[in-house]
Amino acid sequence: MKLSTLIIELDRLDRLGIYAFTAATMRRIFCEDDRTMTKALKAHAATGVIQRVARGLYVNPRARSLPADRLAAMVPWLRPPPDFSWLSLESALSEAGLISQLPSRLTLMTTGRSGVFDTPFGIIEFTHTNQDRPDTVWDDLRELNVATAPQAKSDLMRTKRNLGLVIEEVDDIET
Repeated sequence: MKLSTLIIELDRLDRLGIYAFTAATMRRIFCEDDRTMTKALKAHAATGVIQRVARGLYVNPRARSLPADRLAAMVPWLRPPPDFSWLSLESALSEAGLISQLPSRLTLMTTGRSGVFDTPFGIIEFTHTNQDRPDTVWDDLRELNVATAPQAKSDLMRTKRNLGLVIEEVDDIET
């Protein structure tokens, strides 16, 4: 995969609103075998033309379509449907003003696998749950479901995480 060809394809995808892509997608576009594509993606990531986010996931750092909240934008790429993920735990409680500190990572609940991803934009932590339908609100700006404060507190308790940071006002919230 030549650099000039890659840039043309990245620009085409950007015009379609696609700023992230998988290695598998690039293999289909460029009709390359796994080994050749892996080497090419690694080389282009080393030069900064593309940016590796996680294993097999890349972004076009030049993309105009790349959202301002790049960390949150990676969530559906890391846990795509049919998995259901929602911002919760410390992140949601902090946004609701119910935790006295800012979390060092984006914390989400998911019906998919648990995992921690150290991306160039920050850390994303997914915690698995079998919960069926959580109480969430859709955030149009981030295109992400966000737990209500009672749901986030319930998630925090269900996962047996530290409640020490939760300020006393949250005790008034019914779970």
